[in-house]
Amino acid sequence: MNYYVLYCQTLKAEKVCSRLNKKDGIYAYIPKMEYYFRLHDEIVLKVMFPGYVFIKTKLNQLEFDNLLYSLNEERDGIIKELKKTDVSALTKDEVNLFKKLLDDRGILRMSYGYKEDGKTVVTGGPLIHFENCIIKSDKRDMIAVLDIKFFDRYIKAGLFINKTNR
Repeated sequence: MNYYVLYCQTLKAEKVCSRLNKKDGIYAYIPKMEYYFRLHDEIVLKVMFPGYVFIKTKLNQLEFDNLLYSLNEERDGIIKELKKTDVSALTKDEVNLFKKLLDDRGILRMSYGYKEDGKTVVTGGPLIHFENCIIKSDKRDMIAVLDIKFFDRYIKAGLFINKTNR
């Protein structure tokens, strides 16, 4: 399986994603995260990387490039494909990271934990594998910042912090 990333106009990313999903053998998604929206006191979805569409396919780089060129007017909104020299845009480490963090629909689910001696302890959710990578956690906004950079930004994730242990 190969993974590719397209940089798109932010407002047209959803359209690009749905157009690509109509093609055989392509699964396109926009990674999203669950986070706590304090104003409405609910958990909502937020795009993790605005303007980026992730694609999972069995097509090799040349076949994928040909597919992009053949889209013609369906390319509306695509700015460029992120790629390194003749290889898939995501490294194996990045693919493994996303497999651990995101569910099947490309959503980073809310994690749960508590604070103990100034350290965040994760009790459930995808961050359980990344507890040692948390460099900052905001109890009020229910956000954790991981010491993992992607697109030159630290990854943020939803983290519900209980007042009591466990």
